[in-house]
Amino acid sequence: MSENKHTKLIRFLFYVIPILLVVYVLSIGPIAAILCDSNGKVINPEHEQWAIHFYSPLISVMKSNIWLEYLAGEYVEFCVDHF
Repeated sequence: MSENKHTKLIRFLFYVIPILLVVYVLSIGPIAAILCDSNGKVINPEHEQWAIHFYSPLISVMKSNIWLEYLAGEYVEFCVDHF
């Protein structure tokens, strides 16, 4: 019985971790839309530092690859313009 629970836990984590990673990556656009206006000016400066710290792993990965940086910039710009 405990092996069955262990297997269910592993299977649950196998599905949940990738989903949470995708949600984390995709959430940078809506957060940028909340923090900035359509001109790119920060509306909520008190939350800007929190967002920078929260997304710092993602930002460092994006800065290491020019294509990722371009795609992320386009995605954030899209979100800021349409939300």
